[in-house]
Amino acid sequence: MTFINQYEKLIFYNFPVILFSLIPFFLITGPFLSDLSISLISVLFFIYCLKKNNFSFFKNIYFYFFFIFWLYLLLNSLFNNFNTDSLKISFFYFRYGLFVIAIVSLLNFDDKFIKYFFYCIFVCFTVLTIDGFYQFITGENILGYKYTSSRISSFFGDKKILGSYLSRLWPIFFGLSIILFKKKNKFFLFFILIFILSEVLIFLSGDRTAFFFINLSAIIV
Repeated sequence: MTFINQYEKLIFYNFPVILFSLIPFFLITGPFLSDLSISLISVLFFIYCLKKNNFSFFKNIYFYFFFIFWLYLLLNSLFNNFNTDSLKISFFYFRYGLFVIAIVSLLNFDDKFIKYFFYCIFVCFTVLTIDGFYQFITGENILGYKYTSSRISSFFGDKKILGSYLSRLWPIFFGLSIILFKKKNKFFLFFILIFILSEVLIFLSGDRTAFFFINLSAIIV
């Protein structure tokens, strides 16, 4: 990626980096902000490509496979189970491919921002773990959400997806901790402690699918 001035860098690099780094927080609030962030990053990247007349980022085998899969989803929505909602979901699925290419291009320009993303996940994991155990012990979390139906939810409230959130972000969190802190054993041991506490919390949350996923990730690691 190349930028003519600071204004371009602000719009096409700094702003997408901020949105990307905050996705772990946005996921806690619900699907709207996280989905909006992905969409904005995708749109800004596509505008950048049009502005620079540079589509070299898309010339790789992974994007080709994604494009074929996207076409399959569109054709499936059109011919097999046609309805407006299905077609809309299939069509806008394309933004995920754009999002991945956008993040790769941002990393190629300057990969330092990946630390910000990692720290956001770290803060989310730490706060959710502490709050989850607090809710389990006291019966409610720090915001007053009650511990009901024998399932811990922390800041997710009635959605009961604490286990799903932790189990799906843990492989990313663990992978980045290895990349960023592989020579700092004290930090790495701390991350292992967070994993153990997260696994216990997922077990207490009663989400069996999430418990399976995090153990599967641990076995693969």
